[in-house]
Amino acid sequence: MLSYEDFEEIASIQASLFTPNFSFDSSAILRELFAIQPELFDGAPTVLPIPQDAPPEIPRITLKNMNQSLKLDVSPSRINLYRTKSAADDIVIIDEFTNLASQFLNNYLERVNARCGRLAAVIRRFLFIEKPGFEIAAHFCREEFMEAPFDRPESFEVHAHKVYDLSDFDRVNSWVRIRSGVAQFADRAPQHAIIIEQDINTLSEGMENRDYSEQQINRFYEIVGDEFDTILRLYFQTA
Repeated sequence: MLSYEDFEEIASIQASLFTPNFSFDSSAILRELFAIQPELFDGAPTVLPIPQDAPPEIPRITLKNMNQSLKLDVSPSRINLYRTKSAADDIVIIDEFTNLASQFLNNYLERVNARCGRLAAVIRRFLFIEKPGFEIAAHFCREEFMEAPFDRPESFEVHAHKVYDLSDFDRVNSWVRIRSGVAQFADRAPQHAIIIEQDINTLSEGMENRDYSEQQINRFYEIVGDEFDTILRLYFQTA
C-alpha cells in the first residue's frame, strides 16, 4: 500500500503572484529584478520581443541560475518563481523556498509598483515505481474493481478540487492530481512514476480589485507548505 512517506521527496515547487492591470516595461522590470537579489540568477537572462497586444500571461522575461534549479518567469499578468530538483542529491525544502519566494516577490511588487490580486503555490512529487497506473488503482479502488476493469491499467488518474477557508488567511481552491506517467530529474533517465501535483490558489473572482498586503503574502507562503502535507496525508494515510 502506498503511504505519505513514499512521497516526501519533492520534484519542484512554484510560487505565483497575479498582477492585474499592470503596466509592463521589460527593460525597466529587468533592471528592478536584478536589483532585488542579483546573486540568485547567474544564468543568461531571456527577454522576448513580444508584441504589445500579445496575451498578458505570456512571459516577457525569464531568469535562471546556472544549475537550472531556480527559474523566474515574468509577464504583465503574473510572476512565477520555480525551485526544481536539479540532480539526485539536490534536496528541495519547502520552507526554504517559501521564505525566499515571499521575500523576493514582495520586493518585486514594491519596486515595480504592482498590485497582487491573487496568490498560488504548486508542488510536484514523483515516486519512481513499476506499473504506476496499477499502484494508483489498487490504492484508491475497491478490491473487486482490481479484478476488472482495473486489473491492468496502462494509465490511471485521480483528480479532486475543493474550495475552503485556509486557516486564518482567505478562501482558496485546492487541486490534487495523482496520475501515472513518465518522469525524470536532470541527471536521470526517464522512468515510470506516480506523479502528484497539488495547487493551492486564492479565488479568481474579485482578483481585479483585490490587493494582498505584504503581511498577507507572507502569511500565505508561511502556511501553504504544511497545508500541502496535511492534504497529501489524507490521500496516503500511513497504516
